[in-house]
Amino acid sequence: MKKLNVLIALFFVSCSFAQEKEAVTVTEKSKFYFTYGLNAQVQDDLNINTKLEDAGLPTIKSFTPELFIGMTVFGKKYSGDLDFGFLNSKNEEGSNENRYIGFTTRLRVHYNVINKTKVAFTSGLNLSYSTGELIVYTKNNSIDLNDLNPINNVGNLSVKNSMFYVGPSASLYLFNDKSTKIRVNVGYEFAFTNGKWKSDYADVDNTVKEQGNNRFVFGLTIL
Repeated sequence: MKKLNVLIALFFVSCSFAQEKEAVTVTEKSKFYFTYGLNAQVQDDLNINTKLEDAGLPTIKSFTPELFIGMTVFGKKYSGDLDFGFLNSKNEEGSNENRYIGFTTRLRVHYNVINKTKVAFTSGLNLSYSTGELIVYTKNNSIDLNDLNPINNVGNLSVKNSMFYVGPSASLYLFNDKSTKIRVNVGYEFAFTNGKWKSDYADVDNTVKEQGNNRFVFGLTIL
């Protein structure tokens, strides 16, 4: 009887050890998520705003919301994100209005400083590329479809630029043990290309460059 009790005890111990080993193996595997969320970009004052102010036109807002979708890979020690964002802002001054439309691709590579069951904290590097188009127009402008000659249809201008950014970032994962997780991102991105304003439709004289206009980025992500 004693031998039977010993065998039963050894059986349960071995089963318990096997379960713990399996749990560790699952935990150490990298996890993959599709993500979506909202970023807020807080931009340093853009150089083109000086030109717009001098002309009495509305400037580009420094605070711009950005909707994005993406993907995340989360491992034991390292994690990474790839986001694709769309931003859209408007501003008006008198009878004039502007619209700024942009797209951002952002890559994060982080080290998992804290990786617990319910919460995780990671930190590392942001690398992003943004391209945007600024359209300035008169609100009461009209177009005659019987006269589509571009010379006779004026009242708006369109210029665009593109920028590369790099900088430090950090992420806080909440409800890490739940099916739906939340990630809070924060980063500061340094602009390291000149971001010269140009046009697809005309030569741009007296253009300006946006080199050195950095930005904060705050984000909320659903995993």
